[in-house]
Parts: sequence; C-alpha cells; structure tokens
Amino acid sequence: MHIPDGLMDPLVALVGFVEFLAVIAFAVAASGSRMREKDLPRVAVLSAGIFVAQMVNFPVGGGTTGHLIGGALLAIIAGPVIAIIGMTVVVLIQALMFGDGGLTAFGLNAVNMAIIAPLIGWGVYSLVKQLVGDASRAASSTAIAAGAWASVFVAAAACAAELSVSHAISGGAYGIAATVAIPAMLVYHAVIGIGEAVITAGIILYLQSASPEAFRPRPRDRTDRIALLTLARSRTFQAAIAVLTVFALALPFYFLYASEGADGLEQTMADAGTDEGEPLLSSPFSYGEDYFAALFAGLLGFTAVMLLALTVMAVTRSGRAETRLE
Repeated sequence: MHIPDGLMDPLVALVGFVEFLAVIAFAVAASGSRMREKDLPRVAVLSAGIFVAQMVNFPVGGGTTGHLIGGALLAIIAGPVIAIIGMTVVVLIQALMFGDGGLTAFGLNAVNMAIIAPLIGWGVYSLVKQLVGDASRAASSTAIAAGAWASVFVAAAACAAELSVSHAISGGAYGIAATVAIPAMLVYHAVIGIGEAVITAGIILYLQSASPEAFRPRPRDRTDRIALLTLARSRTFQAAIAVLTVFALALPFYFLYASEGADGLEQTMADAGTDEGEPLLSSPFSYGEDYFAALFAGLLGFTAVMLLALTVMAVTRSGRAETRLE
C-alpha cells in the first residue's frame, strides 16, 4: 500500500503531510508520559520486527500479494499513541533507505499505515472486546482479528479515496479514477486483511500464552558483570534473534510463491493502466532480488528501525521528563 512518487496530485500530497505532522506532533507530546524506560527496547524490537514482516509478501490469488501492515499488532501490544511513533519510523526507513513509498507521498503513506491502521486496529479491537465481554481465548482471538482486518481495510479505503480525489481534481493527470480505485483497493485488501488478521492474532495470542514477558528485560544478575553475557540473557535480545530467525526461515517461501506478484495498490495501478513516476530520491539500498540480498536488506532495515525507534522514543521520554521537572 506504499504510494510511489508521481501518483498523487501535489495538493493531496500536501494535505497528507499537514495531517501527518499534526497527528505525529500530538503523539510525541502524549507519548512521553506513557513510556517507561525499560519498555523502550521492547517497542523498538516490535517496530523493527514489523519492518521485516512487511518484506515477506504472501499470495492472495490472481497474481496479487499482500503483506502485514502491523499497525494493529503494535497498537494492541504497545498502545495506539506509541504505535503511531513506531509505525512512522518503519515507513520513514522504508522510504529513505529502500525507496518503498515515494518521498512526496510520505505524508499520505504515514497517514494510512502509521496513523489510520493503528488507531482503527486499536479501536475495533477495544470495541469488539467490550461487546463480547468474555476473557476466553476465542473471544480474544475474535477481537484481535477484527481489529487487524479493519486496520487494513480502512487504511485501503483511505488510500482509495486519496487516489480518487487526486484523479478528480487533476482532471485525470494524477491518481486513479474512483470507478477503478475504490472497488479494486477494497476487494484486494478485504482479502489481504484476512492474512493480517491471522498473523496478528497468532503472534499476540502466542505471546500472551507462551511468554507474556517475552519482550521485557529480565532483572540483571548482580553477580554477573560481563556486558555481552548480560545482553545475551536479556529478553529483548532473545526476541530480536527470534524475529530475525523467523524472517530468515520465511524468506524462501516469499521467493517461491509471492516474489513475482503485485501488492494490492500495484495491482490496482495495473488495472487502471497507471505507471509509477520517477522517484524523487534514488535510495541507497534495495530489498534484493535473491535470498541473500533480501536477508541482508532485512538485517539492515531491522537494525536501522530498531535504533531510530529507540532514539526517538528515548528523546521523547527524556524531553517529557525534563518538562515535568521544570
């Protein structure tokens, strides 16, 4: 669902930037009081894990593929405000380092995937959980899956609306006609959302049942002063290794079954006969055309997202703490 450069009318792209800046400013201001220092590595690893998860597309039929957005996943685990920051870091690294989503459309991509997806995912999850009023595993699965599916579908509907408005106000010079964009985006992503629901519910239920503290650092052993051993024994480090191991094992299936397919937006562009424009920035890296190149890109992106997310959240938290002291 990453919108490339040259597809959107400049006015629509500008509105997207304004919307994004307004929401991210609120999220940064509100997130400081919600962050605990010991939780920062956990959220950073989750954000980085979503980056590599988005690299592994899965087939949904008809030559179309989908991939996890992860907004609902991060929002349900870390809360919607912190999820907005984490997802923004993911979308930013994708655009700057790998050219996935144009810089001119960054505001719109961030609105769709880093704002709408987490907020809708969290909202539907919370609503369904209250309506069901049951703490059973089945009820929890239903709420998580509903939130994850809705996050994809509503984000896709927003993207379809942006494409349609761009086409209408530009006289067809930009965007895609509503008669193509709306049904195509909604149909493709209604199916893709099922994959999002299954993956999200599976991950969260596994963490809830198998290891609720999987992403939380264990108390340090005071008798052990060796830094590398302390790191190796931390839950955060183990979670990072687990995420990268799963990514390495899943990559072959991507190349076998989905590497030649087009995602929902790309397929919609193909249906409309629309090509991508020239990118504003030539990205220094790519996702790779073979297993080892993609594995390297995943490791690089995982590290970049984790470090940037950790830095942004630490600065946000420290700034909030200084404000309280004053």
